[in-house]
Amino acid sequence: MKPRTTTALYQTAARAWLTAAGLSLLLPPDRRLGLWLPLHLALAGAISTAISGAMQNFMLALTATPAPSAWLVRAQFALVTSGAGAIAVGMPTATAWLTGLGGTAFVAGTAVLGWMLWRAWRKALNRRHAMPIAAYGAAVGFVVLGGTFGALLGSRVIAGEAYLQLRHAHMTTNVLGWASLTVVGTLVTLLPTALRVRMPPWRGRLVLGLLVGGLSAILLGWWTGATPILATGGAAYAAGALGLVALVVSVLRVERTWGIPLAAMHMLGAAAWFVGGSLGLGVALLDGVAGFDRFRLVFLTAFVGGWLVLAAAAMLLANFLCRCHPERFVARAAARAGIVTVISAGLLQLASITREMLEDPARVCGVSLTDCVGTPPWGSLGPALAIGGAWFLISLGAARLARARRGTT
Repeated sequence: MKPRTTTALYQTAARAWLTAAGLSLLLPPDRRLGLWLPLHLALAGAISTAISGAMQNFMLALTATPAPSAWLVRAQFALVTSGAGAIAVGMPTATAWLTGLGGTAFVAGTAVLGWMLWRAWRKALNRRHAMPIAAYGAAVGFVVLGGTFGALLGSRVIAGEAYLQLRHAHMTTNVLGWASLTVVGTLVTLLPTALRVRMPPWRGRLVLGLLVGGLSAILLGWWTGATPILATGGAAYAAGALGLVALVVSVLRVERTWGIPLAAMHMLGAAAWFVGGSLGLGVALLDGVAGFDRFRLVFLTAFVGGWLVLAAAAMLLANFLCRCHPERFVARAAARAGIVTVISAGLLQLASITREMLEDPARVCGVSLTDCVGTPPWGSLGPALAIGGAWFLISLGAARLARARRGTT
C-alpha cells in the first residue's frame, strides 16, 4: 500500500474517533463512566490509530524499505480499530467477554505493527536512524504490555488490590510508553526536518534509556507498592524529558535565516506539555501511590490533552504544512487557531483541577468556593476544546491530502 493511501486511511479513522470522543461528552456521566469513554476514544481510538499510520510511514522513510503488503496494513488497521471499538462498547455495558475480546484484538494489531517495524529494520538500506527505530520498538513493546493489562482489567479476571495496581500500570504504560516514546522517537528527526536544519549532536541513547528505564521502574513500583522505586522511576523519566529539552534547544540554536515553521510550532508546544507533565509526575511520585492519585487529573490533562493530542496532530499535519508557502496564509492562520484551541483546552482543564484541589483547604477555612464562584463548566469545556482543536487540525491535513491526490496543490 502506498504511504499516501495509508495516511488517508488512518487519518480518516482518527477524525472519526475524535468525533466520537467529542460526542461522548454529551452522554450522562454514568453512561460514559465519567471521563473514561472520551479518554478511551481519544487515546486508544484516535491517537493510537494516528500513531499506527504515522509510524508505518516514518519507519519506511527512516530505513528506506518498501511498504508492506496492502493486506497486512489493512489487517493491522482492522485489528486496532475493531479492538478499540469493542472495548468502547464492552466497558460501559459491563460486558466482560466483549471487553476482553477487544483488548485481545487491539494487542494483536499492535503486535502486527511491531512485526512491520522488525521487518523494516531487518531489510533497512539505511541504518543511520537507530535511535528512533529503538524508540518505536520500545513503544510497541510497552503497548503490547499495556494492552494486555487493559484486557485483564476489562475482562474482570483481576480483583482487589491487584486490580488497582494493574489500573495504574495500564494508564502509565500506554501514556508514557506507547504514545510518548513514539512521539519522542519521531520528534528526534521531524523537528530538525521541519526547521530545515541539520541534526545537532545529541545523546539520544541516554535519553531513551532514561525514559525506558524510568517507566520500567514505575511499573515495578506499582507492582511492589514501594514508594522509593516509584520516586526513582519518576526522577529518571523526568531526567529523560529534560534530555528532550536539550535536543529542542540545540535544534533551535542552529543558525538559520527563516522563522519557525508551523509544523515546528506544533512540536514545540507538545514538548512543553511533555516536559511539564514529566516534572510534575516526578514530584508526585515522591509520595508514592497517594501522590499519583492526587496528580492523576493533571497527568491526563498534560500528557493526553496537551502532549499527545497536539503531537498526534503535528505528525499528521507535518507532511502537508511544514513546507507551506507564505502566500498560503489562510491555511497557516487556520492551523494556528487549532493549536491555540488545543493549548487553551489544557489550560482550562488545569484551572478546573486547581479549583478542585483548593476546595478542601478552603472548606477547612470556612469558605466554599462553590458558593463564592459557582461551578464553572471548565471540566467539560477543556476536553471538548482539546478534541475539537485536534479534529480541526487533522481536518486541515485531510483537506490538503485530498487536494494533493487531485493534483491541485
